Amino acid sequence: MVNRLPIGLFLSLAMLLIAWALMPVVRALIGIDQSINMDFLWVVSFLIGGLMCGLTAMLLLTRRQPDLKSYLGDKQNPKVAAYIHASGLALYTGIPLANFLLCYFLWVRYRHQSRYLDQHGREAICFQITIYLYLMMCLFMAYIIVGALAIPLLLFFHLVTTIVATIVVANGKDFRYPANISIINRQAE
Repeated sequence: MVNRLPIGLFLSLAMLLIAWALMPVVRALIGIDQSINMDFLWVVSFLIGGLMCGLTAMLLLTRRQPDLKSYLGDKQNPKVAAYIHASGLALYTGIPLANFLLCYFLWVRYRHQSRYLDQHGREAICFQITIYLYLMMCLFMAYIIVGALAIPLLLFFHLVTTIVATIVVANGKDFRYPANISIINRQAE
């Protein structure tokens, strides 16, 4: 039954809800409006709804990828693995779900080449999904102000960790993200 859920619908709804929530903020930042013309609780509620739809789409996309039985080669390609990890920085473009979609696209495109790229893609995708889960928890806690203080810390953690992962992997070493939830099972070595 889960395989019949429409991923496109969840992605579209997520982008629409997140854009709806962020539009008053963007309009105030670029000077169209003098103040944010939406209640804080509505903004947070739309963001939570968008993140929930986005998380559903992410989980559906990753769960539908079959495990690979064989790979085209065994060569490690640190440059491509670094690109996969660096794709997480697309979070800061302001495009909803850009970091996950770019990471997912690179993982699906290169995972057949080697177990090394498949494992790094799985690790990076799990981290992007984990960040969205933590962000959603912070938004739930924003109702009591604690989450509003935690969001910048979470974004700083994401930025630093993604940059460190990209540098470490570009140098040919393995990297495991701290506080990462294994959403996609690691394949047996």
